[in-house]
Amino acid sequence: MQIHAHGALVRLENGELASINENEVAAYRNFLERALQSEREIELAVVPRNRRLEAKVLPIQRDDAFEERLLRFNQGDGSESDEEARAASPQRRRRFVPKKRNDSKP
Repeated sequence: MQIHAHGALVRLENGELASINENEVAAYRNFLERALQSEREIELAVVPRNRRLEAKVLPIQRDDAFEERLLRFNQGDGSESDEEARAASPQRRRRFVPKKRNDSKP
């Protein structure tokens, strides 16, 4: 895959080349650059246009409910009920505490 100022060029699974127009590249530039650097495959919709193939980046699906739960978990707001906390395995209830350092200056 190559990203240019006026679009991008991608090689499909079957070996054919397809282009991504500059509007798509502008909207998904960071996503495309990360995929290029990590050599990761991405999902594209391919549309034939005038003897060439044009690819469109499929939007990334987001689960807002999951994102909200993950955010609450990372913030540690303690929204779990007591029953859920007791039922959880000890590994799940464990909290990591930073190691105390004994820095004594001479």
